[in-house]
Formats: sequence, structure tokens, C-alpha cells
Amino acid sequence: MYNIFSAKYILRNGDKNMTLKDIAEKAGVSMMTVSNVINGKHSRVSAATIEKVNSIIKEYNYVPNLSARSLTVKSSHIIGVIVPLDDKEDSGTSVSYFDNPYVSSMIGVIERELRDNGYFVMIRAVRSQDDLSILMRNWNVDGAIFLYPRLGDRFEDSINAIVAETHLPVVLFDARTDNPEVINVCSDDRKGCYLSTRYLINRGHKKIAFVANYEGNPLLTDRFEGYRTAMEESGLGCDPDCIFSYSPSYEEGIAAGKAIAASALKITGLVTTADICAIGIMEGARLGGLRIPTDLSVIGYDNLAVSTYTTPKLTTISQNVIKKAETAMELLLEKLRTGHVEQPHVQLDVELVERQSTLSLL
Repeated sequence: MYNIFSAKYILRNGDKNMTLKDIAEKAGVSMMTVSNVINGKHSRVSAATIEKVNSIIKEYNYVPNLSARSLTVKSSHIIGVIVPLDDKEDSGTSVSYFDNPYVSSMIGVIERELRDNGYFVMIRAVRSQDDLSILMRNWNVDGAIFLYPRLGDRFEDSINAIVAETHLPVVLFDARTDNPEVINVCSDDRKGCYLSTRYLINRGHKKIAFVANYEGNPLLTDRFEGYRTAMEESGLGCDPDCIFSYSPSYEEGIAAGKAIAASALKITGLVTTADICAIGIMEGARLGGLRIPTDLSVIGYDNLAVSTYTTPKLTTISQNVIKKAETAMELLLEKLRTGHVEQPHVQLDVELVERQSTLSLL
């Protein structure tokens, strides 16, 4: 039978284990007092006792054994962050999903918010629903965050099954669900590309391209629908020849930029679904002989910091990535503490940030 004090706070120093009781005996105080010091409950302990207990811990270089603690409190204080595995990452190339500045920005905010609240982050990339199911049944985590999932038509069924079987708090970004047990934070994606397209139309552009391989991707399809709606409302129509099906990455953006430069369509403006792709498009268009924005106006999506480093600086749609991640973490922490979230589904607004990569033709 476990003693809550000895099991919860076994401390480690090489091969030697020391329990809370051992520290209490050395300090000449109760185990509860040592527990209060370790947990930062200093209002219940005198300054002299705090210093004495901490000096013993420091002297022996002891640290809490989190594995032992998780056995007694049934909590690992670990949150799993799951991202899709790009096929190119398994091909031996240097391509990494984490090279995407959107992904790294989101993970940075997630890690900070969870760390500040006493949680650890464990990141894993998965390719299929089978990988996902095995992972979630074997991880000892307190919750899971799914970032930009691209796992096929059965993804929502897999999420619902995981929630039903594990009862873990789950956060879903960049995909939508009706499951009230899943925390879902997204942006108004349709409005985003509607705003960027209308912006170009209002400045005299008529041949406006859309760059993204949106088919089969609900997130990118929403953004395409914003583009299509704006083009049709204006009477310009949605020309299939002006839709360039390239994935929203830097490398694919370069290819799209070259294709647009070589096109006979005389495209003067374009919208895309990621800043990193827009930056690639500008590079590809320049390599193809076009000047940005004199010959081609470009609008990105995300408003990442990198959009201000380009020449010219990138006009883009801001979905406030930091607020998006912070909002989701607030809801996750509430669910972890109380087991319930009043409004688990949140859609954040978007806005256009005007910089230098577009030109009015009026």
C-alpha cells in the first residue's frame, strides 16, 4: 500500500532515492511542511523553514520524481501535441513540418501557457488514424491538442472515439467539430480570403488568382469559398484557370509564382492561404521576371512575424495566431480543473493588414 507522502514525492539523486519523510527528518519538520515547501505553499511555512528545507534539497541535488507522483495523483501533468506527418519527412529529405512558422508559433504559445500552469508538453507527429489510436491508448497524458490535422475523412470519427474511450480533454485547431466534448478554436476562414479578394477587386484588379490545393481539405476549402464568393459577387466570375493547386508551403509557393509568371492569363493579383506560401510566390514570380507589386500584387494569410521581414513587406490576413492559441489553452486549463467548459467552440474574427505587397490599379 502506498503512503501518499513517500510515493508522491520520491526524490532522486543518481541511484539513491529519498522520500519526503527523509527530508522531513533531516530538517526536523513534518512531512506536510516539506510538501508545502515543495509545492510553493509558502504562506503556511516560515521563511527560516523554507530556507532550511530548500538547502537540504539543494545540498543533495534532489529533484521530484514526476513518475512516482503521477502514480498517486493519477495525473502526469503532460499534454500531448499531435501534428500530421508529412510524407516528405519520411523520404529522407530535410523537409520538416516544424519548419512551418505557423506551426512553430502555435507550439511556442501552447508550451508557454502550459508551462506557466505546471504542465509539460510532449510532441508527436502521426500519419494515420491507426497511428493516432495506438498513440492515445498508450500515452499517459492528461489531454491532447491536435494542430492542423490532415488525417482524412475518418478523422472526426477517430477524435470522437478517443474522447468517448479515454475521457481526455481534447483541443482541435484548424478543423471543425460538433462534438461538445471537444474544445474547438478556429478562425473565420471564409471571411479571411473574402476580405483579401475584395481588397484586390476594390483596387481595380480583375484577373485574381487563388493559390492552394484546397480540394479535400475543409480548412482550405473554406478559404477558397471566400475567394469564390468575392469574385462572383463582383461579376468577375471564378475562372478555373486562375486557380493554382499548390500546397501552402514555401517550396510550392515558388513553383506557383513561376507558373503565374509564365501564364498567358495576365494575372495582376493573387490570394493564398499561408504567409509562407505567399513569400515563396513572390520569390518564384521574381525569378519568372515579375516585379512585386508593380506586376503582381500578393496577399498572404496568418500575419506571422515573417511577413514583416520580406521585401516588400507582405499584405496579409491576420487571424491573430497568439490569441488563437491562448484562447484554446484557457479553455483546456478550465476543462482540466473543472471537467467542463461552458462554450467549447470558439470562432475568432480576422482582419486584413495592409503593407507593401499590393498595388492599386485605379
